[in-house]
Formats: sequence, structure tokens, C-alpha cells
Amino acid sequence: MNFKQYLEERGIGLSDLSKACDIPYTTLYNGVEKPSSIRSENLKKIANYFNVSMDEVYKMLGDVQEKTLLSVLQEQKTSKLKGNLYHITQILFAYNTNRIEGSQLSEEDTRYIFETNTLINQQSSANVDDIVETANHFYLFDKMIDQAQDLLTENMIKKYHEILKNGTSDARLDWFNVGEYKALPNEVGGKETTLPKDVAKDMKKLLHWYNGLAHVEIDAILEFHYQFETIHPFQDGNGRIGRIIMFKECLKHAIIPFIIEDEYKAYYYRGLSEYKNEKGFLVDTCLMMQDRYREMVWKFLGDVIVP
Repeated sequence: MNFKQYLEERGIGLSDLSKACDIPYTTLYNGVEKPSSIRSENLKKIANYFNVSMDEVYKMLGDVQEKTLLSVLQEQKTSKLKGNLYHITQILFAYNTNRIEGSQLSEEDTRYIFETNTLINQQSSANVDDIVETANHFYLFDKMIDQAQDLLTENMIKKYHEILKNGTSDARLDWFNVGEYKALPNEVGGKETTLPKDVAKDMKKLLHWYNGLAHVEIDAILEFHYQFETIHPFQDGNGRIGRIIMFKECLKHAIIPFIIEDEYKAYYYRGLSEYKNEKGFLVDTCLMMQDRYREMVWKFLGDVIVP
């Protein structure tokens, strides 16, 4: 049931609700037509008036049954409500993708940073870079869902890297090239990657292939990810940038996205390592992660939501 139907059943017009909740009629009308524009304080007034939760009101306003997963994440980001799919995704994504790369922050630490912009860690001293990169990842995720429908480009990928590494100790190193391709050779899993002088050429070639596809399925997204990690275009942060690109492209192409969980990083790394000879390891791991995220989507939104 959408919000208009909810009001009709109770014989209440928007003008009546406007007066009862002390919300300007135009503001209320715009909120019904575009749920992402309604402010949390007005949402709370409506919820209190009907004695229901703010999430119930927002769900009716959004009429989730007609929306995509991307539009729901975008609207929930704007609403700034806690405990919804966007909120949980932010925490789980930042925790797992940073943990895979060696962050010592716990999931609870990550939650505190997201919810309060503070850190409670009485067990040990937290690494400053772990904290900065966690906060940066929250902003990066927001940037990504705002741009999810946009064409994937070199400039976009470089900007994502700049956001992730901004303010870290790496950013203070002249040779690190935050937001630019690597200046020094690097490796991944003991294997050599593309030399710095060839990165720009290889990235252009990879993006030309990917953006030229007539139809993108999950296998193409995984192929891009493998090729991206093989190039390893940045001095550091390649895994996290690669994983957020996968999430973005899944949203763009109406595919349920996924978060590689730290618990399964060994399977993920094996999938990348063996991909050239056996693609199944990476495919199976990502499909399992996709199933787990799909269950979370169903939990919060029901099985009527389209990807």
C-alpha cells in the first residue's frame, strides 16, 4: 500500500495532514511525489500522527514495490534513518572490504564510526589510517550510488581512489600518487602486475572492452574485476576500488550486488589467483556472497523488489 492509498482509506487529505502535522502543504506534496526530498523531522511528525514507525511511513512514501534496489538505497541515504538496508550495507561493506586489506577495526568499531563519527575501542590502540579509510569508504559508497547509472571511466575510478586514500599517511608520500595511477611497480599475491608505464594503456583497453558490451551480466563484471586486479593500477587500494566498482556495476545493470565478507577472503583470493585457468572458484564465491546479500535485501524490502 502506498501513502496516497493509506490516506484515502482514512479519509484524510494532504491539506488535513498538512495542518495536523504543521508541515507546509507544498513541502508535504513534494514529499509524496519525491520521497527522497522529505526531511527526517517531517517524516517523524507524520509517523507520530499515525502512531507508526518512520520506516513504515517512508516505505509507503517510496512504494518500494515499484522501485529498484538502487533507488531504494539512494532514497534511504537521503532519509538518514537508522537500521534500514542502506545503513546496514554501509557498515558491512566498509568493515569487510577494509578488513580484507588488514584493517584491525571490528564491525562494532565500524558501526560506531558510521553512526556517531566517533570510535570506542578499549581493547587496543586503533590505527589512524584504518579509521580514516573507514570514514572515507562511507563517503565513497555514497558517491558510488549517486553515480551508479553513469558510465565507468578512468576519471571516475581515479576519483574513487582519491576519496578512499584522502587524509591517510600514504597521501603524504609524494610518490604514492593518490588519485592517479601508480608510479612504482607492485605485485598482488606474489604475482607481477602491469608496469606503471603500461597502466594507462591497459586501463583504456579494459574500459573500451567493457563499455562496448551490448549487455552486461555478472560474468562480465567478474571478468572486469579480474583484469582490473591484474593491472593493479594504483599503488594501494586496488582491492577496495575493484570491489566497489563491482557493486556499482551490479546496481547499474539490475544485478543483485554483493559484499565479499572477510570470513571468505581466502576463497576470494583463490578465485582471483586461479581465475585465468579456472573461473569457477571466483564465480562460486561471488555467487555465494550475492545469495547472502539477496537474503538481506529480502529481509528489509521483501522479495517484490527488483534489483
